[in-house]
Amino acid sequence: MQKMYGWVREVVPESPADRAGLQPGDLIRTINGHLIRDLVDSRFYVADEDLTIGFERQLNAHEVNINKSYDENLGVLFGEEPAPFIRQCANKCVFCFIKGLPERFAPQPGLAHGMRSSLYIKDDDYRYSFLFGNFITLTNLKEHDWQRLDEQKLTPLYVSVHTTDPDLRRKMVDGPRAGDIIEHIQRLGSMHITCHTQLVLCPPINDGPHLDRSIRDLAALRPIVESISVVPVGLTKYNNMIKTGDLPPLRHYTPEEAEAIIEQVEVHQRHFEAENPDDYPFVYLSDEWYYLTGRNFPPAKHYGSYAQIENGVGMTRYLIEQWARTKRKLPTSMPEPRKVTLVTSTMAQPVIEELAADMRMIEGLEVQVLPVVNQFFGAEVTVAGLLCGQDVLAALEQNEDLGNLVLLPRVMLDNEGVRFLDDMSIEEFKGRLPVRAEFVRNAQETIEAIRSLVDTRTYVGKTL
Repeated sequence: MQKMYGWVREVVPESPADRAGLQPGDLIRTINGHLIRDLVDSRFYVADEDLTIGFERQLNAHEVNINKSYDENLGVLFGEEPAPFIRQCANKCVFCFIKGLPERFAPQPGLAHGMRSSLYIKDDDYRYSFLFGNFITLTNLKEHDWQRLDEQKLTPLYVSVHTTDPDLRRKMVDGPRAGDIIEHIQRLGSMHITCHTQLVLCPPINDGPHLDRSIRDLAALRPIVESISVVPVGLTKYNNMIKTGDLPPLRHYTPEEAEAIIEQVEVHQRHFEAENPDDYPFVYLSDEWYYLTGRNFPPAKHYGSYAQIENGVGMTRYLIEQWARTKRKLPTSMPEPRKVTLVTSTMAQPVIEELAADMRMIEGLEVQVLPVVNQFFGAEVTVAGLLCGQDVLAALEQNEDLGNLVLLPRVMLDNEGVRFLDDMSIEEFKGRLPVRAEFVRNAQETIEAIRSLVDTRTYVGKTL
């Protein structure tokens, strides 16, 4: 069957859609005569106050008129992906994440089902950039895509620039129109669309003078460009030292090189601050640089609205601030001796140890921090989001006393929260542990889990 968007999974009770008689299973085809292709269309066209909804029910065509206030939600939850077909990437970026994965169907130790299949989707879709902050290259846009961007004002977008040098970008991105990045961003600006940008640095390919040029060129495009994030290349044992064309082999940054990058970027930050002391730095360093060098993280005000937090910019500072505000909700004591194990990545261990120190102030609670070394992708991969279930499970099974509760970062799992990168399900994972395990997103959920040790009958407001 042809993939279509618009299958109604749920209708919110007492919503405009419910009052109009829409039902789960209906297929919404049009809104005010406009074909609904994806989530972007549905959000855009449903904003009107007077709606004519064309839909199918059991293959019969129907139409219903709905009146609602401008800011009122229609009340329809759709049942499929945000878009039936995701726009694939046609580029061959030297540091592409997929190059850091094992071959899709090649047998690997401990991979009974292979890697999670969604990892091998190379997306470069402006709709996902608008909806979820995915970074795109702007190299695959056809004229009808530009027209849709203009019509629907999909702003802001998140753009992978890497370098503004046209020749170097052609080599690094190796895709159609890769050298036209400045013109593409200017065209976005002509449509009143802004963007957040990133520079993924590969030593010594696009750092040094290239980094200075990129920051200056993008700064000249303000306010079209709202921010720049500077991120170190992420490599696994599968693509470390890979060589592409006449570019140097890919490798990790050393702590000394990371220090130089921080100092180089801070020069630009001080310049922007001098221009406008009340504004934010405009160019930001991702958290990895501070972890790699052992430097302190900038204060919360440095990150403003945390516009690039999903890109690892300010994520640690946000956690620290969130913990400082909510740790007062920790219990003062346990009714009987309890023990909790905090699983983390090797990179985040110092920060998690700080949180654990506060937890150890609880009378009767023992806390251990368990950093997991990434065996699957290589020990130099130190972020929690790239830990596989098999490595985490092996580390836990080697520990003789996990206590009463194991807490793990939710970022290890997919969007639905059901599978690790190596396709291990959380049911299988939890089933192999002798104690309760919970995945937490933030400080609040961590504290709720700790509080559940006081009263084991409840957890996060639900009866166990």
